[in-house]
Amino acid sequence: MRILPQFSLFEKTQNEEILGDLERLKNVIDNIPDGKLIYKLNSIREKGRNDWPVISMWHALIAGIVFKHKNDADMLRELNRNSQLRDLCGFKPKTEKQKDGTYKVFVAPSASAYSKFLKNLKTYCVEELKEVFEILVKYMYDNLEDFGEYLAIDGKAVQSYATNYSKETKEDGRRDTDANWGTKKYTTSVNSKGEVVTNKVTWFGYTVHLVVDAKYELPVAFKVTPASNSEQMEAKEILKAMHEEQLEKCKYFMADKGYDDTKIIEYLKGKGIAAIIDIRNMWKDGEETKQYKDTDVVYTYDGKVYYIDENENQIKLRYLGYDKSSDSLRYGFKPQYNDNRVFRIKCDTDKRIFVNVARDSKKWAREYKKRTSVERVNGRIDRDYEFEDHTIRGIKKMDLYVTASFIVLLSMAKSKIEANNYNHLAALIS
Repeated sequence: MRILPQFSLFEKTQNEEILGDLERLKNVIDNIPDGKLIYKLNSIREKGRNDWPVISMWHALIAGIVFKHKNDADMLRELNRNSQLRDLCGFKPKTEKQKDGTYKVFVAPSASAYSKFLKNLKTYCVEELKEVFEILVKYMYDNLEDFGEYLAIDGKAVQSYATNYSKETKEDGRRDTDANWGTKKYTTSVNSKGEVVTNKVTWFGYTVHLVVDAKYELPVAFKVTPASNSEQMEAKEILKAMHEEQLEKCKYFMADKGYDDTKIIEYLKGKGIAAIIDIRNMWKDGEETKQYKDTDVVYTYDGKVYYIDENENQIKLRYLGYDKSSDSLRYGFKPQYNDNRVFRIKCDTDKRIFVNVARDSKKWAREYKKRTSVERVNGRIDRDYEFEDHTIRGIKKMDLYVTASFIVLLSMAKSKIEANNYNHLAALIS
């Protein structure tokens, strides 16, 4: 048997770049708390063939994410080509006797072997994968003093590799029987007439409902669902599933108007969290203002408060703060009116309009700007983790790759923290 040595196909500078990428992969692998996951994978295999260790297969999956391989075939080709990557993942060559009596050397798993590994991972190891994610999230809470104080949520549209429903309903890996159609409206601008301009996006696939820390732009909780699932309903489920310690740490919870829901606001308020959620105009009677009880104070659907003087002029009142003892918002005149009267509006007048931080206040506007953090994370999901160009079908596989991607993201952040580097924690390439 003759084994040919592997020659480098790259110049020296290219090899140095590859070594840099491998170091990045090593940092991720070294910081993944995957002991229970590997134990579970080994127990699944039991007495089956052990040609390729499950830990090496798991590392190959992580490598595919770190190196932005668009599909499993690309990753396997890279493994066959790159001996340094194989060494880091833990693959050792194996020799098999062929039918004609000759021997063939295999340096990386076949597509069928890797596919079987992925099937075991997505079918039997969902809880273990989620536990890895949660351990990493807890690490962030333990090692970043203000982690979790500002949380933001959004739904991320992810297309399926399939383009529409299949007439066949049996799952076989070649069709997507879980995905469905979703629609989302985005406010893009205001035209010259003062009208809000919106764009509508429609996709066939899934939604990643994602809660992130708004400062560090790292994931805290998530859920993958078919595209049509309600953002509000999934947000309620995610909030209820979050650990009590996480809710106690949170001070502000930001979301766009798609999450404008009384029950969400009440739940957050009951946990001592200020809901910074944009509001929809739900007034159906065409009124621009409503009177507050039997007073000269009126308010708009988005929380602006006015005083009506004896000449029926509207004088805009300024926000003075939240009175916790009476659960009310305090308003008063601006200094130029030389009027010291204070007006209190009970929050239960309309729990969507009157929240702990007044919608018309500078503080609300300042905190709401932090919501864009979750949009940047969504952008990284597409750009850094290749979810805008993938070959994934089926919710189990989608959930697997979303979970694994967030594990990579958090493990990379952990490696930086361990090195006392707190810059750009959310960046895949630092």
